[in-house]
Amino acid sequence: MSGFGAFRYFPFGLSPGLICFVVVSVTFLAHAQPTGLTGVQTGAAAQDASVWRGSSVNYSHNATALTFAPGAEPLYNPTWSHRLGLFPELHLGDVVTLRGRWFLSQEFTLSDSTSRPHEVELSDVWLDTVWGGWKEPASGMRLGADLRLTLPTSKPSLAQSRLFTLGPSVNLSRRFDVLAGLTLVYSARFTWRFNRFATRQNQGPTIAACGDVRALECLDFINTGVRNPQADVLHGPTVSFQPHPTIDVSASFLMQRAWLPALTPVPAGVAMGSTQLADGADVATRDLMLFSLSVSWQAFKNVGFSLGAWTFSSQLGEDGRYQFPLFNRNTTLYLDATLDVEGAVSSLMPKKS
Repeated sequence: MSGFGAFRYFPFGLSPGLICFVVVSVTFLAHAQPTGLTGVQTGAAAQDASVWRGSSVNYSHNATALTFAPGAEPLYNPTWSHRLGLFPELHLGDVVTLRGRWFLSQEFTLSDSTSRPHEVELSDVWLDTVWGGWKEPASGMRLGADLRLTLPTSKPSLAQSRLFTLGPSVNLSRRFDVLAGLTLVYSARFTWRFNRFATRQNQGPTIAACGDVRALECLDFINTGVRNPQADVLHGPTVSFQPHPTIDVSASFLMQRAWLPALTPVPAGVAMGSTQLADGADVATRDLMLFSLSVSWQAFKNVGFSLGAWTFSSQLGEDGRYQFPLFNRNTTLYLDATLDVEGAVSSLMPKKS
């Protein structure tokens, strides 16, 4: 498949746009502490710390598990790619932090969603306004929150006629003094998508002389008929365990429910075509489960490495059978390195006397 509007559809209508969301979500979980877990610096420590502390660059390689098992399915479709991520942070005092997330990715194998081999793809831009959090003294529970704004710089988001999204999030966490630290988190995020259209759009009509593009007979040539999710709730637990100060083992299990916009009633006497039937007239929601497991090692002061896997799944796969949510045909393995840019630059600057 090729072209801007020609997507390969995964189980339950999962598109590359949602795949991009999953990849970025897993990366965020693997390389950033949940809101409110990092502790708030106050007094002299906050004044001496750089406002850009925490800013980093990440480079990773990703491959599906089935890439290493050519005989697992009748059709062998390997996927291997690399990605460069930019994670700037700006600390406004000791209460509010501004975070950004943006990725450049390229697939070495033949892509199912791009128009050219080895095409460089852009992700959406994530902009988070993060509250430093509040810790309840008696129980040690910490409450954190943030507000996420995403800008549609990726092709899947542009195909969905995305304008922007807003997503407030809250999380509750508790740290335990087990070896170097054990942290339990439960987080939830509500996201509302501002789209121009309710369905995914093609670059242009397949038939140029279709006439009035607003007419029902032209619908098959200007959009795919698959509805864009209007809103969703993503929630679930995360466990982070440090057996050693330089080693972190993290696991998370997230559940998403997305709501679709209502179907437009078809006028009486008009036959239902493939466009109207493509998304299923009786389905108003989509559900997704995401499991991730990673081991991170802080090899040097400003350089860390991570090895992990993430798996997305619906309740039923393409064959109509139940999908095991922890490992299935969608499992992806990754190996990456993260450079603390602010820390590396600070180490090269002369010390204040």
